Amino acid sequence: MDGTSGFEEMLTQTLRRVDLHTMRRRIELPQGMAESIRRAHAEVDAMMERLPDEESDIATLREQVTQVERLKRRVEAVQLRLTAKASRAAAHEADGRLDSGSWLAGATDSDRRQAAGQAALADALGATPAAGDGSSTGDASDNATGISGERGGSEGSGGDAGAALDAGTPDSGSDAGDTGAAGDGPDADDGAGTGADADDAVASGRRADGRPLLTATGAALDAGTISAAHAQVIMRALDDLPKGVTDEQRRECEDQLLLLCTNRSPGQLRRAARRVLEAVEPEPEVVDQHEDDLVADEEERARDKAAFWVKDNQDGTVTGHFTVPWASGMMLKKIIDAMTAPRRRQGDDPADRGDQAGRAEGRGAAGSGSTRTDRYLDWQHRRGLAFADLLTRIPTDHLHTKVSATMIITTRLSDLMDNFEAAGSKVATTDMQDVLSAGSARRLACGAGLLPAVLDGDSVPLDLGRQRRLFSDAQRMALAGRYDECAAQGCDRPFAWTETHHLRPWEAGGTTDLDNAVPLCGTHHHMIDSTRWTFVVTRMARRTLSLVFHRRT
Repeated sequence: MDGTSGFEEMLTQTLRRVDLHTMRRRIELPQGMAESIRRAHAEVDAMMERLPDEESDIATLREQVTQVERLKRRVEAVQLRLTAKASRAAAHEADGRLDSGSWLAGATDSDRRQAAGQAALADALGATPAAGDGSSTGDASDNATGISGERGGSEGSGGDAGAALDAGTPDSGSDAGDTGAAGDGPDADDGAGTGADADDAVASGRRADGRPLLTATGAALDAGTISAAHAQVIMRALDDLPKGVTDEQRRECEDQLLLLCTNRSPGQLRRAARRVLEAVEPEPEVVDQHEDDLVADEEERARDKAAFWVKDNQDGTVTGHFTVPWASGMMLKKIIDAMTAPRRRQGDDPADRGDQAGRAEGRGAAGSGSTRTDRYLDWQHRRGLAFADLLTRIPTDHLHTKVSATMIITTRLSDLMDNFEAAGSKVATTDMQDVLSAGSARRLACGAGLLPAVLDGDSVPLDLGRQRRLFSDAQRMALAGRYDECAAQGCDRPFAWTETHHLRPWEAGGTTDLDNAVPLCGTHHHMIDSTRWTFVVTRMARRTLSLVFHRRT
């Protein structure tokens, strides 16, 4: 009995020396963030281990890629929430950093500009998810938007109005929505206020700068239905709204932007977002003027960023880099696309001429169609050769037609004549998937040829019926105003590479009219005439067609 009493006394003394708070924390550790991250890494390891042995059909692979994309977006949301939490705790001051963007760049080994944009987005979203958002683990069911089914980024550079091309990137950019753009604007900061001011702002549902938190956007990002790049575009579009817009109207615009995310890449969303003011502004002239002001501001910033340099590599080559405004970059891209189009005239390419000369001297292999040099040139090399040729002489004999290297700009006559005092100005549309300000359209018109046609007017015959079989340059010009690329769904070959196909064949009574014309790249032009493929035609907006191909079984 005495022994038992002594043991109980010893146990009591020991328990008195235990830090019960520490014990509780250790017991709760598996539920903490660190343990959750560890388990997430373990799950990723398990997925990696299953990859070699997992056999899936194409439909299953697509679904798996889609779900992994959603998972990646949700992890991005967690990182942004942690960044906002670190910003509120003034973590950058403890590390001797200047701001939250610098702190995040150091923590993630990322570029300073990109990190600044992420820190600003984190501040706009806040540190705490909306109630109930953390439980979403099944299929995406958010009513605002769905996971984008479009490809992201084959449309040229996205964020700023400038187009940046360098020697190492043949077709740089996906229109990614300017992940670092938050640091460019006049109202931008690197994110986040600190301490009591930030806590008070968050408690009132506002950011450190006083603007409302993006609650709906944060919920969509937490659920994985939009990406951080989409959220960047939404934040920028809402920040660009006129000062007179109320908080309630901002929320309406935010909801509209989330709807616009459906099946749009960040670059496509960025262009559509310029007109989000339509959600709360009944006057179209006000919306037109707001959009034109936004584009004009982008163009001004792009001119400020214009730069050029070259370096002699001392080996017979020169390496360079340039940044130019979007319109100038797209004009150059059109010319290069036309010079490197796969179905250009045989012998136009300098590599072809060199190979043909080699065959004449007995060095090359005989054969029809593309040359051996053609077959081994990748597109980056091909474009480099075209660019070098462009710099040495006028490439008129390289182009399919003048239409291939012509930028089609559509604007109102009043904007072209600088007569907009009554109605305000409106952006000009182009055939390169973006717009120009009214001022830029007037400047370009000073040195350009003008087509005197108004909405397919009588100045140029566009419907030729059965008078001729081949489509004319004027028809190609008009078609370029409708299409940016190959009409086959999912194909991003530029319009300059396409051939105009009679949807209803000429020999079957088809007419040489615009409504019977569809631009197809060489690959899809072969497929549409092949007995191995069938296709479905869908009529879209702007009197365009979309073709979906299926292999016959």
